[in-house]
Amino acid sequence: MNKKVMLASAALFSMLLTAACSNDQADPPAETPPAVVDNGGTGQTGASEEQPPAEPQGEDQPADHAEVKPIGEPAAVGDTVDYHGTVITLNGVRESGGDEYLKPQPGHTFKVVDITVKNNGQEPLVISSALSFSLTDSSDLNYTVPITDDVKMLDGTIAPGGELTGEIPYEVKQGVKGLQLSYGDPMKEGRAIWAVE
Repeated sequence: MNKKVMLASAALFSMLLTAACSNDQADPPAETPPAVVDNGGTGQTGASEEQPPAEPQGEDQPADHAEVKPIGEPAAVGDTVDYHGTVITLNGVRESGGDEYLKPQPGHTFKVVDITVKNNGQEPLVISSALSFSLTDSSDLNYTVPITDDVKMLDGTIAPGGELTGEIPYEVKQGVKGLQLSYGDPMKEGRAIWAVE
């Protein structure tokens, strides 16, 4: 009787040992992370959910550079216009009372425009403040450019890829309306125009 119990016990112990060994082999490695299913059921792992999605570039994103307007589009102070590869920015406008040698006549002021011109063309670009630019008002009166020491004139030759910054003064009536600055080349079509007021 004891022999039968011992044999049965030995057989039971052998079966338990075999079952334990087969369960150890079936377990997955500990370093494999379990998959996490997101709310949409796509089966992405939790690690990919921790990375925020890339934000799309849109109007809410800050621009790396100012918008460049085409020739026919209205421009204002601070705007940049591409005139057939000549990229012109009207940086600002100020008033001046002149210098010790030249002052505006009574009822007038010097309206000084600050401009940057970049040459994106293949040839050197000649800029003449008196010939390339003009200032007019609502009655189409064309204003002259006085010579004054109060400004650094925008005149010179710009190499391809180079740029030039300078000022142009105009003597205008105080309180005049509809002032427009324009740039053009008689050999090219159209003019770039900025509202100065």
